[in-house]
Amino acid sequence: MDLPDHLLDLPAGEAARLLALQLLADVSHARARLDRPDDPEALHDFRVALRRLRTCLRAYSGQLRDSVPRRVRRGLRRVTRAAGRSRDLEVYHAWVVAQGDALKPYQRPGMEWLLARIEERRRAAGRRLARRLAKPYEEVVARLGRRLPEYRARIGEGSEPAFGAVLADLVLRLAAELQHRLGLVRSIADQREAHAVRIAAKRLRYLLEPVASQLEAAADLVLRLKSLQDLLGELHDLHVFAEELAEALEDAAVKHARRVSRELLAWGEPGTARGADDDPRLGLLALAQRLREGAERAYARLQEEWLAGGAGAFFARVGELAHALETSGAPPMEIERKFLLSALPPAVAGREAQEIEQGWLPGMRLVERLRRVRSNGGETWYRTVKLGAGLRRIEVEEKTEPDLFEALWPLTEGRRVRKRRHPVPDAELVWEIDEFLDRDLVLAEIELPARDAGVQLPDWLRPYVVREVTDDAAYVNRNLAH
Repeated sequence: MDLPDHLLDLPAGEAARLLALQLLADVSHARARLDRPDDPEALHDFRVALRRLRTCLRAYSGQLRDSVPRRVRRGLRRVTRAAGRSRDLEVYHAWVVAQGDALKPYQRPGMEWLLARIEERRRAAGRRLARRLAKPYEEVVARLGRRLPEYRARIGEGSEPAFGAVLADLVLRLAAELQHRLGLVRSIADQREAHAVRIAAKRLRYLLEPVASQLEAAADLVLRLKSLQDLLGELHDLHVFAEELAEALEDAAVKHARRVSRELLAWGEPGTARGADDDPRLGLLALAQRLREGAERAYARLQEEWLAGGAGAFFARVGELAHALETSGAPPMEIERKFLLSALPPAVAGREAQEIEQGWLPGMRLVERLRRVRSNGGETWYRTVKLGAGLRRIEVEEKTEPDLFEALWPLTEGRRVRKRRHPVPDAELVWEIDEFLDRDLVLAEIELPARDAGVQLPDWLRPYVVREVTDDAAYVNRNLAH
């Protein structure tokens, strides 16, 4: 299922469900790959898919409350933790193997000892994941698949906001959390704080990814967040490996001491205690040194790119994106001022005009306008809905087909006007002089780019202006219709 291009304009509840269903399908696809032993990225992709889904369910909990009970959330959390443990050990194993070429011969026994230890834990973690993937996982997926498609829209007063507006609020809140978390990281020893930054960055990235194809600014921020996430992921992995290595060193020291003591104190059985060639601690210490160097390099990059003032521009762009998201689902606004004229200004003479017929369909709160425009020897038909009054109004307009127009036009009987429109350019704006053909009336209108934009009456128009009638309901076209 592909997400619609107008996702941001949809009601938040509907869009959140569409997104959750898409992410659930991604989880199911990644789950199927776990059964392929020749797919090295299957476990990684499955864990990421689970995290994306959980981020979605958490972020839009208000919209999805009726479809995602606590039992489902707990089930997903358990599967995610099991997959995470297996993946961490998989990455740990790969990191140790990658260090092999840099180790000296007497250090390699320690690496082999550690790999055997990791492999044993990987098998145990794999069994735990398999148990989670049996009944609990299947129940969770089935339940989400049944309940997420159910969506009830509320109309009238209190209708839910557009998805773009809800996402804008979430983006600002998660960005504020990310900025706060970054401020708490002051040294390489702040492991928990750095991990919290990684989680915050991940959540923000997962929220932006579904709209990255629609908003270029979102796509750029996703790439920046991915870079931060990768850097923090490397630092986090090294911190986790450090804990694993410290534990391994302690176990190796105890086991080595026991073996040596047994050999030295084996009365009646002459023998020689083994030397350093088979002591795993030498290899473990070498791995620990390389791990420390890698962590210091990763932290230096974090310091340079994010902690030393490098994040300022990023958060400014997040603010700009949130504004774009907030307005993406808003209906287009018409900001217009209108003036009553004493006569048709001579300046319009000789200019190409449009012949306009427009009528209004019956309605109380929602009134639709039909318009036929004749110009350049052709005709164009429109359907328009306007809400509000005065300077600033919502206007939604689209072209329509002549057959539909002709079918609806009889319903406008008694609610029509006819006029000739003379467009007159004025710098970057356009004055529209409407000469009504069914009464003695001339109006001038100008559409403005912003509510507070000033209007300078041009010399050719000023002598004919009687007064401004922007807020005068008597000069609203619908009220003039008969």
